[in-house]
Amino acid sequence: MISRTLRFLGFKQEEIDIYLACLEYGQSSIANIAQITKIGRVNCYHYTEKLVQGGYLSVSQKRKVKTFSAEHPRIFLNREQEKLNLAQELMPELLALSSKNPQKPKIQFFEGINGVKAIFEKFLELRKTEIVSFSHFEKLADFFGEDHFLQQHFEKRVEQGIKTRFISPRTKASDHFISTFYPQDFDQKLLEVFLISSEEFFFESEITIFAGSIAIVNLSRENPIAVLIENPELYRTQKAIFDLAWLGATSFVTG
Repeated sequence: MISRTLRFLGFKQEEIDIYLACLEYGQSSIANIAQITKIGRVNCYHYTEKLVQGGYLSVSQKRKVKTFSAEHPRIFLNREQEKLNLAQELMPELLALSSKNPQKPKIQFFEGINGVKAIFEKFLELRKTEIVSFSHFEKLADFFGEDHFLQQHFEKRVEQGIKTRFISPRTKASDHFISTFYPQDFDQKLLEVFLISSEEFFFESEITIFAGSIAIVNLSRENPIAVLIENPELYRTQKAIFDLAWLGATSFVTG
């Protein structure tokens, strides 16, 4: 247990054996340490000197013979506390450097139905914003099944004044999606839907673009996974793609 923990803290096995020998047997010469640990004298001297430099062993000399003693075990706690303090001091500078790199997206993965629900909860974090989605109403309804999650979710969107634009394939279920999952008498300004041909444009997953982020959700109960990408550049690009698709689709209809 001791050796395994000290190896986790970064010590080599030879260093561990030498320190423990000095701790157990007290002040010892290189010859004694080598005999106790079964480490060759050259290697024993090398690792002992490293422990002295690290402050884990102290050295004294009497009649030209060096002897080594183990420092109090509290030194391990003190050394790790020093590392923790240094890391805490570095954090503000490291975070500042990270924030200067807008090209690096933050990516999170979610698994299971609860993971997908967690993604949908993130859609509600900002009020009075716009959410746009390449969706599939029928698959979305089937995914949550008899769960009332979708009804509650869209009620919260309406309550928070979040506008949503959907592009979804037209199916039998899609015609009833809004009446099924949106509250009655909601503000119609908060929702726009464009239904497209399910034969020409059949979406297998949902892509939602919101508040500087992109959520990609696999609408399959057999393999429910989702990816959340937070990056302003990627968000703006995906939002532009959605707007282009929306403009093209609505222009086609009005033309």
